[in-house]
Amino acid sequence: MAAADRLFEERGYLETSVEDISEAADVAVRTIYTHFPSKAAILLNYFDGWLDALVDGILERPVDEPIAEAVAASLRAMTEAGWADRSYGNVAESPPSSLGLIAGPPEVAGHMMHAWMRAQDRIAADAALRGGFPSDSLEPQARATAVFAACIGPILAADLSRRGEPLPADATANSLIVEFATRLTGGNL
Repeated sequence: MAAADRLFEERGYLETSVEDISEAADVAVRTIYTHFPSKAAILLNYFDGWLDALVDGILERPVDEPIAEAVAASLRAMTEAGWADRSYGNVAESPPSSLGLIAGPPEVAGHMMHAWMRAQDRIAADAALRGGFPSDSLEPQARATAVFAACIGPILAADLSRRGEPLPADATANSLIVEFATRLTGGNL
């Protein structure tokens, strides 16, 4: 994973082959395929773990806590547990998988969108179960959608930054996600 991440950051996803990863990791190509079914799976392994950790952290929070605060607390706990809070002030340092959603091949973007749909389902189901909302309430889904939008917002902003609209130099994934969550919900959801 470390060799793949380094190559994806240095060369880009499309320019990195499984053979390049094999050579950099000093393992056989066959060994890589025993752990990952595709190059996309290598790239997305970190994203999948990150998303699961984010959602797990949100589900540990009180259901009546504003979602922006739950997201911020989950991200803080993730950072304390060793998850990297990558720079978005320098887009070249942002996670390769994040820009893969915009500029990557369809299998990367498709996987990420499906993962987000499952994550939203988990958040909404938890809010519905623990929140005591009426069955016709949209609040559980609104909370889940706010998390998705707050996490997609920085990726879209990073794409703008690649085209010349720079983000603040101190912008990180976590700081942007929390800012988007707060602005989207006004702290009221």
